[in-house]
Amino acid sequence: MAQHYSTWDPDHVLLETLNEPEMRDRYRWWGAQAQIAAAIRAGAPRHTIIAAGARWSDDDDLVFQEPLRDPNIIYNFHFYEPHIFTHQGATWSEYYWHWLRGLPYPSTPESAEHVAALVPGDADRLQVIRYGYEHWDAARMEAEMKQAAEWANRRGVPLVCNEFGVYRNYSDPQDRAAWLRDVRTALEHNGIGWAMWDYSGSFGVVMKKDGKAVPDENVLKALGLK
Repeated sequence: MAQHYSTWDPDHVLLETLNEPEMRDRYRWWGAQAQIAAAIRAGAPRHTIIAAGARWSDDDDLVFQEPLRDPNIIYNFHFYEPHIFTHQGATWSEYYWHWLRGLPYPSTPESAEHVAALVPGDADRLQVIRYGYEHWDAARMEAEMKQAAEWANRRGVPLVCNEFGVYRNYSDPQDRAAWLRDVRTALEHNGIGWAMWDYSGSFGVVMKKDGKAVPDENVLKALGLK
């Protein structure tokens, strides 16, 4: 596959080892990614490679690994923390998420407790209560991005967050915009490139009305765009 795309302009085409690897063993993924990157490099010697940590490209697993032995690699992570807010109402992954409606951001014990009452299971309800006490706000986002940036700076490698976003259907529009603003601001403050997920889907920067894309002004403002 890499050889097939090796004739494409390397300034416009980058090759990723694997998007959101579903491998929970960090050591195993580290070895597998090294082999994949070597195969890409053999087929496409001029193209930049995108590499990421295990378990869906999260930042926790990015800072676990060490850089690959290749100078032309950009390291990437996805950021949806905390999932309990960004995926509230979603019907995939954690089953109890579909009970969540209007879970606020930033998190406070009082507001989380109100939403937790909608969740029937004790263990799941506890996760919502914990969210309220975990102080997810602009300062927390800054701390998260700082750790990722320091990992990259110590190793002298470039870093990008090429996915972050909030499921639109059941989150408060103002809270969704606040989360996007705080994440985007923290990324930029720490010198990390970014791309939001997605354009016109359920996490989108635009909404489709009568077949036309209508920009979400709250999201554009949160992203610093016009």
